Amino acid sequence: MVIRPPGYTDVAALLELGAQLHQESAYAFLPYDRDKVRGLIIAYIEDRDTRCGLVAEHAGAIIGMIGGCLIDYYFCNETLVSDEVFFLTPARRGGLTAMRLIRGLRQWAKDRGARELCLAVSTGIRVEATGMFYERLGFTRVGGVYKQRLSAG
Repeated sequence: MVIRPPGYTDVAALLELGAQLHQESAYAFLPYDRDKVRGLIIAYIEDRDTRCGLVAEHAGAIIGMIGGCLIDYYFCNETLVSDEVFFLTPARRGGLTAMRLIRGLRQWAKDRGARELCLAVSTGIRVEATGMFYERLGFTRVGGVYKQRLSAG
């Protein structure tokens, strides 16, 4: 298995992986806009200063992805990296792939002087198991995400 930044030849596979994530997640009630997601993938490919995208590839297929952004704290001039997407195909969960993707994002954050790496579980996918996995990797739980659906009108 290889962990690497995505390239233009990965866009189609990442669109499909994103569709799998969307379908499985708490966001499945919303439409999946392939053009918007394609633009985000391209942003990760082209902006490697403030965005870190990594893919996990096994036997020529992309089986996982993580993406995070370098942002400023709102109250000071220090930075943190916050994940925007993290997904592995169901068959690859619970193994070393997730740990290697997170390790890559963490190293990228350190290389840019970020003070923290923040990972969230906002998709509703395996919330407890993912949280325990993050804690085993040294992350601390500091809160939760609370949602309320509103009408579209």
